[in-house]
Amino acid sequence: MTTTATEPTAAASLSFEDALEELEGIVSELERGETSLEASIERFERGMSLAKRCEERLGEAEEKVAVLLKEGSRVVSVDMHTGEPLAQHEDPGDDMLPSGNPIPSTPVPDDDDIPF
Repeated sequence: MTTTATEPTAAASLSFEDALEELEGIVSELERGETSLEASIERFERGMSLAKRCEERLGEAEEKVAVLLKEGSRVVSVDMHTGEPLAQHEDPGDDMLPSGNPIPSTPVPDDDDIPF
């Protein structure tokens, strides 16, 4: 792969998975130590731009992740970055559990019940 001045822009257009996969390949290549110093520097620069892209994508994902908070009978989705509520839903409560007979609890044996 030839390094050009436009590669940081190309890295910025990659998905997280594609950037990470290419970054892992560069790390393996550099760890083997089979490239010239000049080529290693170019690969390192490319790797840095890919690492930056991965950090950006992870930051974007973190901002979109909602934390579920239980407030009384409501479940509220909250933006992790801003803390603002995104949506509210009624808590399904036990309706989410499978129906049927409850699992019987096993009594804990008393010390007098142990046969030794």
